[in-house]
Amino acid sequence: MGRAAGKCPVNNVQIVVEDFALSENTAASQWSNVADDWARWAPIRAAMIPATQKMLDLTMVGPGSHVLDVGCGAGEQTVMAAERVGATGHVLATDIAFGMIAATEKAVQAAGYGNVSTRVCGAQELAGGEEQFDAAIARLVLMLVPDPVAAARAVFSLLRPGGAFGAIVHGNPKTNPMNRLATDILARHGGKMVDDEKSPLFKLADPARLIDVMTRAGFTDVAVSAEPAVRRMEDAKMAVTMVRESFAACTGLIADLPPAGKEAAWAELEAAFSHFETADGCNIPVEFNLVVGRKPVR
Repeated sequence: MGRAAGKCPVNNVQIVVEDFALSENTAASQWSNVADDWARWAPIRAAMIPATQKMLDLTMVGPGSHVLDVGCGAGEQTVMAAERVGATGHVLATDIAFGMIAATEKAVQAAGYGNVSTRVCGAQELAGGEEQFDAAIARLVLMLVPDPVAAARAVFSLLRPGGAFGAIVHGNPKTNPMNRLATDILARHGGKMVDDEKSPLFKLADPARLIDVMTRAGFTDVAVSAEPAVRRMEDAKMAVTMVRESFAACTGLIADLPPAGKEAAWAELEAAFSHFETADGCNIPVEFNLVVGRKPVR
């Protein structure tokens, strides 16, 4: 697929690509490097479908809606939103990683929707855009941005009065053993100290902190709900493979280790995941926080 600055129709997707230089040391390059694998693990993320549908319900995404998808990843929620808004609506899917945008384009094209455009940009770079949106969604991204309040303010600026912003983030570390074990074990092997408040995965796990972010960004009627789910995999080895291939925020913790050191970390993680193995596979519980806030009507 050819790419150029500006707008160009590609099959049924209108692509908008901004100038964006990637460095090997940036989060953008890290997520681009795992984009194909992140897309391949989409069936495991099917556990997120109920929470995603609830997010779309609470932000009132429906026929004719114009929706901003912040941090679209491999585009699963983008496709769900596109289905809801229909031919008279529009979804703008954005992501900091060029590879994730490519994965989203593939997902949208495979689903046959012509009501989606994409843009490579960070959440805070969205402010000042011309298009106004009825709703905005963000799935597993708000806790990863350096300044969640600034990102939420950027989203706020693009919503029409009365529009809603819904975001899904990882919840309590105690109810997220897959992410908790991966973070703790890999950080220890990598010689890094990662507490929950600074962890890229659990930075917004505290509902009070999540509400504070949304409130400081200008949103009202902010509410948070816990959304439990289960990641179902064949065995502990498969769970480790998922982390190795698609959890960029975790794999970076051991990036500086020699091969033998990395393998030792993965072996310990597999042993930890094996405690969740049963006769019907490796079933690891997970819990998400779903926050929704609304832009006041002037």
